[in-house]
Amino acid sequence: MKHLKIKLLIFIFFLFAWSTNVQAFSFDFGDNDDFHPYWGPAYNPWLAPNPWLAPPPYRFYPQLPSFDRSNMVQRRQRVMSNHDDTMTRLKEQLYGRNGFNRAEAIKLTRQIELTSGAALTGNFHPGAVVDYHSRTTPAFWGNEQAFTANAQALQAAARDLAIELEKQPKAEEGAVFLPKRSYSYTHQETESVPVSPVIWEKFNNLSTVCESCHRQFRGHRW
Repeated sequence: MKHLKIKLLIFIFFLFAWSTNVQAFSFDFGDNDDFHPYWGPAYNPWLAPNPWLAPPPYRFYPQLPSFDRSNMVQRRQRVMSNHDDTMTRLKEQLYGRNGFNRAEAIKLTRQIELTSGAALTGNFHPGAVVDYHSRTTPAFWGNEQAFTANAQALQAAARDLAIELEKQPKAEEGAVFLPKRSYSYTHQETESVPVSPVIWEKFNNLSTVCESCHRQFRGHRW
């Protein structure tokens, strides 16, 4: 009987010590009013924390205050929307849907360059990634270096395309002639504009960088 009491006291002691450690390990997220229920055990019991395992990083993360999170999500979605619109307009010029305007094409490409790299990653603080209105996947958490490399590759690809668009090669240098955009309603002969034959390769490289990043870090809206 005496040994049973000792074992019971030891069990109670370790139980109390374990519960104290769990409370000490908990995080205080502060303003957490819009934490999405998908990541909580009430919605998916399989995601309930296991005391013997480290918590999944996308569930326990140092969130920013909700106001800052919302502003950051809106800023980066605005940038991404502008990128999508810019890529569409470039494709229409380079693949014949609209006439080619060199100055406009260069300007569009430089816009992507200026809003990539550090200008892009600055709007992806980990504490504003797993958010109700965000389309960024939890794969971002812990893979910030991969995302940064993608953002820098996007900037480099846009710079390369802009450099090729600025070139005006001659026919003997292998120039490709695109119909110039005309703002005249008369039936005049269309003027041709010489461009580097490499611009399509550079544009496809730019598009590939976008798609590869989206496949890894962009998901459906939660």
